[in-house]
Amino acid sequence: MLRTQGNAHYRFLDFQDAEPGDRFCCVRHTPYGDRVCALEMAEVIAVDAKQVHCQLAGRKKRWSFRKTAEQPDCYVEEDPLFQSIALRFRQTERVDRIKGWIQKAPVEAFDDRVCTAIEDWHRRRE
Repeated sequence: MLRTQGNAHYRFLDFQDAEPGDRFCCVRHTPYGDRVCALEMAEVIAVDAKQVHCQLAGRKKRWSFRKTAEQPDCYVEEDPLFQSIALRFRQTERVDRIKGWIQKAPVEAFDDRVCTAIEDWHRRRE
């Protein structure tokens, strides 16, 4: 069974009692940055005396690490911190997708209703 250890400023997943079949989430960050670029589900495949062997969902390649090593970018789905990270990541992805649509759209696509909705939203934010 996987457990979250640490405090509000630094959390990590404890794999001491990991069992095959345990599922957890990995948060991938941009290189040299702290922006989340992916959330990936992973599963414990095998556990031996010193190592935990895992596999990311949808990938063939496995990876392993020491049981005693802290895994700071891994969370169980029920962790409130992970739920907050996942919610913010999904919102950011959605906003980036919408920004892309707006940038690529021709001026004619912005009728009065669309412009009014964007202006109303902007006024509420000020």
